[in-house]
Amino acid sequence: MAQRNICGIRRRSPVVNGIFYPDSKETLSLKLSSWGLKSDVPVPGGQAILAPHGAWDITGSMAGAAFSALQKSGGKTGRPVSKVVLLGTPHSTAEEGIYLSESSSFETPLGSIPVDRILNRRLASCSTLIMTNDIPHLSEHSLEVLLPIVKFCFPGATIIPILMGGTKPFLVSILARALRVAFESCIEESLIVISSNVSQNPDEAAALLMAEEFRTLLEEMDTGHFLARLAAGRINACGGALVASVLESGLLGGNHFCTLTPLSHCSEEDGETIYYGAFASCLF
Repeated sequence: MAQRNICGIRRRSPVVNGIFYPDSKETLSLKLSSWGLKSDVPVPGGQAILAPHGAWDITGSMAGAAFSALQKSGGKTGRPVSKVVLLGTPHSTAEEGIYLSESSSFETPLGSIPVDRILNRRLASCSTLIMTNDIPHLSEHSLEVLLPIVKFCFPGATIIPILMGGTKPFLVSILARALRVAFESCIEESLIVISSNVSQNPDEAAALLMAEEFRTLLEEMDTGHFLARLAAGRINACGGALVASVLESGLLGGNHFCTLTPLSHCSEEDGETIYYGAFASCLF
């Protein structure tokens, strides 16, 4: 079951543990430590990272690199992260919309992570297109594969899981405004985690060109051109609209994104070539 109801409390259970990532607490902890990650390390507030949501044997080390960059940059200016905003794309529905979770917590092999219900309500109040609906969340892997890393690195944090289906400009703007309204006052204790690949295309050469354009626009924080390329289909990353919303929100101020790993790719059974990478708002 994807959801457990215990004494009226809904808990979202893992569905791809043991498939996309280890389901053993011990194996998970060893893997995360091998990526250089530590538990409960202060990091700079008001940051965002982009991490891929593939199976860990393909993209796990890149996701680890994104979180590791935060920890390495903490130093004396770091502070505990108390809220992690998780932004992902639903793969099981083609319906457009923004979906918050009804669950009180998301379970991982490392323990449960509570959902911040107050911030959920604040986000939901921003638009009728922001719905509290668990159905898109229950079988979705794009956030789940990052949850063990969040739990390991920030054991005391709450999460705000958000899925957005669709790439239309009005949806991007609605989410951007909601993020600004909900998190502007607490951004320094928050971390934004965007679950996204970099590009996908049946033609490998085209996929590479799109991946390089994605990287360039992200590094330059060129919001206008990023939005225009997204609308024209020249950015088609599974999560590109979420990146656009974060850029448009203005929550990162003048920070630029840094590329943390070389772009890498894999070929899917359906012939798609998918490029992946790891990025963090500039920390060095």
